[in-house]
Amino acid sequence: MDYMTTGYDSGDKTALEAVAYVSFQELATRVSHRNTGRATGDPVADALLARIAKDENLHMIFYRNIVAAALDIAPDETMRAIADEVIGFEMPGATMAGFRRSSMMIAKAGIYDLRLHHDEVIMPVLRHWDVFGRSGLGPVGEQAREELGTFLAALDEQATAFVDRRAEQRARQAAGSGEPQVIVT
Repeated sequence: MDYMTTGYDSGDKTALEAVAYVSFQELATRVSHRNTGRATGDPVADALLARIAKDENLHMIFYRNIVAAALDIAPDETMRAIADEVIGFEMPGATMAGFRRSSMMIAKAGIYDLRLHHDEVIMPVLRHWDVFGRSGLGPVGEQAREELGTFLAALDEQATAFVDRRAEQRARQAAGSGEPQVIVT
């Protein structure tokens, strides 16, 4: 309630940064809502969250299309905005009390983690925009794309390490309890 009352302030983001950000944020929200619905094991909650996820997807498509047009109109500035938003990405709730702890619980449950963020959020949007195949960038755009590529390689490594650690932890827990584990992916 405190967070909803206070609201979200995007700070000094430019219009390009804001639409690049929400292109990823809306998809991240879709993925997490959809996986939350599945994880509940409750058909009503699953259906409700699937419907909300569908709306989030429509929002993402709208913003993603704006950024696609911006790449055609102002490729360097837009590539810079994309790189900055991917590299500095945080969900709007990141400043909310208890967010980090909750995020770790959600990641451990497989609802939303670095692997999902990389594979199901960042990469599909970047592929849609053809970020790494696009020509016609100037020095600013090329530098942004290079920084983005370096960041994504590191993110992929972090995601793999997290998934491996989670699998090891689940295996230890399963071995210790003697009961099968339910794994949400």
